[in-house]
Amino acid sequence: MNAEEIIKLNKEALYSTLASKDIFGKFFNKSILHYAAVMEVFYLNKFGGISYEKLCQGIPKSLGSRSSIQNLLNEGLDKRLLFKVEDKQDKRIKNYFLSDEFYNMVLNWIKKQKNIYNS
Repeated sequence: MNAEEIIKLNKEALYSTLASKDIFGKFFNKSILHYAAVMEVFYLNKFGGISYEKLCQGIPKSLGSRSSIQNLLNEGLDKRLLFKVEDKQDKRIKNYFLSDEFYNMVLNWIKKQKNIYNS
């Protein structure tokens, strides 16, 4: 598969999720900040989640401010795509996780990406 075909497939996938009623894809693809935040949370989902502070440290400031990240997290919580759990060692810290359904959606997206780039 050549570069143009790969771009075409990715472009079609992006546009179709934004046009659908699928809240998972819409959230994931809403902005580069949403995309980055989902990647950060996904990466640590199986390792105790990620705190707001670590999320803010991990995402480049050029993608969004701390308040934008907080708004994004609240949006994810409201849509039940994310949930937060009190840290076992420090009760002041809340760690964010992807819901099981959203986690599986991201896994499926990864598999599709692998198929696109491996063909």
